[in-house]
Amino acid sequence: MANQKRDYDVLQVVPKWEIAKIYLRCLLANFTILLKWLYESVKCKVNPTAIMRRTIERTDFPNKPPIFMTDTNLGRHSYVKLENTKLHFIEAGNRSNPIVLLLHGFPDCWFGWRYQIPELTHYFHVIALDLKGFNDSDKPHWRFEYTPKKVCEDLRKFLIAISAKSVSIIGHDLGATIGWLFAHTNPEMVDKFVSVSTPHPNLLWDNLPKSSPFNRNWLEFVQLPMLPEMELKHTADKVLRRCHSHVAKEKLYLSGTNGTLTNNLMEAYMYSFCQTDDWRGPLNYYRNFLFYRVRDGEIIQCPCLIITGNDDRFYKLESVVKSSEYCENFIIKIIEQCGRAPHQEMATEFNSTVLKFLIGKKYSQKVTDVQPTQTRGLVGRMFGGIGSVANNTVKLGNNLRETECLRRVRNDLFDSPCNKMPKQTVLKELAKCKHPKSRKTLALTRKVKKINNREKIKLGHAAKANIVGTKLAWFAEHLIERQDPLSPAEYETLITEYLKRFDAELEQIKIVQSIGKHRATQHAAREAAIKTTIETEKLNFNSGGGIELPDLCNAIHFKLFQEWDGSAATIQHLKLKFISKKMLLQEALSKKDSVDKMDE
Repeated sequence: MANQKRDYDVLQVVPKWEIAKIYLRCLLANFTILLKWLYESVKCKVNPTAIMRRTIERTDFPNKPPIFMTDTNLGRHSYVKLENTKLHFIEAGNRSNPIVLLLHGFPDCWFGWRYQIPELTHYFHVIALDLKGFNDSDKPHWRFEYTPKKVCEDLRKFLIAISAKSVSIIGHDLGATIGWLFAHTNPEMVDKFVSVSTPHPNLLWDNLPKSSPFNRNWLEFVQLPMLPEMELKHTADKVLRRCHSHVAKEKLYLSGTNGTLTNNLMEAYMYSFCQTDDWRGPLNYYRNFLFYRVRDGEIIQCPCLIITGNDDRFYKLESVVKSSEYCENFIIKIIEQCGRAPHQEMATEFNSTVLKFLIGKKYSQKVTDVQPTQTRGLVGRMFGGIGSVANNTVKLGNNLRETECLRRVRNDLFDSPCNKMPKQTVLKELAKCKHPKSRKTLALTRKVKKINNREKIKLGHAAKANIVGTKLAWFAEHLIERQDPLSPAEYETLITEYLKRFDAELEQIKIVQSIGKHRATQHAAREAAIKTTIETEKLNFNSGGGIELPDLCNAIHFKLFQEWDGSAATIQHLKLKFISKKMLLQEALSKKDSVDKMDE
């Protein structure tokens, strides 16, 4: 017990005059917010209380988690109860392997490590923790539950609960701050430490750039309870999109078999921060951590990797680099053309750097032995995402059996050479480079980026081929014994039947939802995706630009379509055009006019 107290003595509180100064500025900042709300109320000429309540409580955020946050594709969802707090975490990999603990930042959750978990599981037992106050972990309201001592002690008890004597910690933003403190207070439990884009706590709070959304003024503003939570809930969409601007570039995480958007990455963050209580826990960290520093002269003994992007606008690069003064054994890695979240923006280079640091030479020896899977890396994960949605549709009653054409399309897509990660050699060469600014390092970095862009283009083509191939396979199945081209009326009837292809599945979903009061929302996500797809296709066919299909009324195009072998590679030989109801009507009229002229 004495040893435990001595370890936490390395944390010291800032002088009282500085605390008083912070709270004074906090009152001024919150008074400004109150004036802003009052101005909005007067401007709208409405009762101030009513307009404030309506402004704060209005939300278009999802009320249930996206599918990809509840399935087990990335790992097993588990919970640990620590006295009065329950912590949620994702667990993946062999339990006999060394443990790597992933601590996310703010505003984020375990899902922020979506690109690291599949890579690390090849070598480690991975634990991606939802910090106390975040996402599915408990959210204590009291401020004293989030002091550095309490947080580090809870983390120590969590590791004991999962039978971990020591772990390697990878932390980003707030998670890295906790990692720094935990490495100081519990050095015997930390094997290696990776800090992602975050300075040491002694350098963090006084060196924030003014352009950062979470600058010194923001830290002083959030010290007062209640008002900051309500203001952040009101501006949550803006804050989340500014913090995760790189996520918008990633676009889809899962794409439906019919080309529908079933889930968007931003939905994970929108759901995790949709209520006022979702902000209270995270803000309580900043209401405590701001007043604590590590005692001068304390050095972290375990090996440390400090990794950051050269375009990070949230923290100063000088502060991150200067954090090495608090490490006995350290490596600094600066990733080019990268911002606040290098583990998401440049996942491939980040994973390579971290794995080499954690396991050293074994990484370069083992990589060649590990077969590339559909869940490794960005391209593999995206292909796996498309395949999992295509293969794991809702199974209710008698599902339609997969056609031979569709099977050929998928096989052709997922066995293609672009899924074999051609950049392994380049990554191994890049891992050997020691200086981040050398000409060889910069050249290899550009080469990796070029390969990534090429893979993204291939991925886009493959995704489009999957969508179009599924659609064409349906028409090919219904025209197997047909010898002659379709008339416009027959083609319209066939398309109408195509638009009803999900009726049986929707009926089965309604039957399941009607059985028992607890099943009212079962398969609701799948039902919403189907309805959105059908509505869009009907709108395009009836009054829009049309549906992309071959012209089956034309004898030449019909013959080419009948000769199609069902593979994705040969879709490019088919001439597709946008078929609409209006176009078919015009074609029918023109044929009728030509027949009338011939009769005359």
